Amino acid sequence: MVITKPPTSFLPPIPKIASYTSTQLLDALTYLKLLYNPEVRGSHRIRSNSAHSRGSWPIDVEQHRSDEDNDVHLIRSDTFERSYTIRWLIALVARMEDLQESIDSTQIESASTFHGSVHPEILIQQAASLLALCSGVSAAGTVERIFSFDSGKIGRIDVRVTDIPIENQDYRSVGAQTWGGACVLAEMIVEHPEQFGLDFRIEGYTCGKRPFRVLELGAGTGLVGLTATKVLVASSAERDCRTTVVATDFYPSVLDNLRANIDRNFPGDLSDGTVTITSHFLDWSKFPTMSSVPELLSSPFDVVFGADIVYEADHAAWIKKCLERLLRRPCTSAACPFVAIFHLVIPLRPTHSSEAGSIETTFRWTSDIPREDHPELTILSRETILCEAYRDSDTKRDRDVVEYLYYRIGWSQ
Repeated sequence: MVITKPPTSFLPPIPKIASYTSTQLLDALTYLKLLYNPEVRGSHRIRSNSAHSRGSWPIDVEQHRSDEDNDVHLIRSDTFERSYTIRWLIALVARMEDLQESIDSTQIESASTFHGSVHPEILIQQAASLLALCSGVSAAGTVERIFSFDSGKIGRIDVRVTDIPIENQDYRSVGAQTWGGACVLAEMIVEHPEQFGLDFRIEGYTCGKRPFRVLELGAGTGLVGLTATKVLVASSAERDCRTTVVATDFYPSVLDNLRANIDRNFPGDLSDGTVTITSHFLDWSKFPTMSSVPELLSSPFDVVFGADIVYEADHAAWIKKCLERLLRRPCTSAACPFVAIFHLVIPLRPTHSSEAGSIETTFRWTSDIPREDHPELTILSRETILCEAYRDSDTKRDRDVVEYLYYRIGWSQ
């Protein structure tokens, strides 16, 4: 579906909602979801391909924002259109609730004024979700997103984040937006938490005396860290494993938004303090040489995440120096139930090809490290992940494929 009209022109008239079929009303809600809860480009995985060899890889061609994108942005930021949408959604919910009370759910198709296969409750749920989005966002250029990830192991994980405008096109504030790499990594964490050391329910797992520590570098809106925290909360429900999650960033407005997103997802105590999440300032260029570090960053981390965080030539080197102080080194005690890993997902963009390539010039492959050498941070594995640029679109642009590299980096043994 392509957005070409504002809500006042596209949506069924409020007085005539009852005359529209359930399918037509569902299409209207789909339109509103695309408008007010837009998907993140390159966030829908097609497949991943293990690639431990050092071959070359194709690079996605980045698309520039089109006039159509600008038109959609203008509609989205129009306060009158948003107000009308809220009124329309309230009217739809009221109508569906009346209908639900008046007919038996098994005889819904017999309702004289409602036709189609979609149950009113489905329309109510989707409309209520959109109402929360539209009512909670008012600043121009601000977008609130709800990400839902499903897993047969831990159930459904919902994360709500707000994207804010990038300040004066300052590249340092790019964390104000949610990028595709974060969506990909968050989905992977929910699907296979045990592969990231986040599933305490695994048979034989023993909680250590020290808290389990998780760090996110360049957290931005916090999607990855928030997702990991919700997975840990679900995992800790059966075991009393204390966990600390620290989401870090550099830019002031990004940090403010990160804190707000944490509060939005965790307004109260988390599982009686068993799992905690907090945000913290971190300057990669200065941290490695600091004589004293903040208390939150003074102990090593068992798991470190990074998504879409390498877009300058110096970033890989800075990250490596930080990890040398932040990533737990190998040990054989019960306090180290598994190897500490830095999980990094980066997109392949032609505008940042040298920066992406800097990962493999900064970190050696573990197979290249002689056993007698001192431990150093190395690439343990690399996978290629392909994603649809956009889902369910007929335009050529939206059929493009976005490619990511997923690195597992850890200490050589």
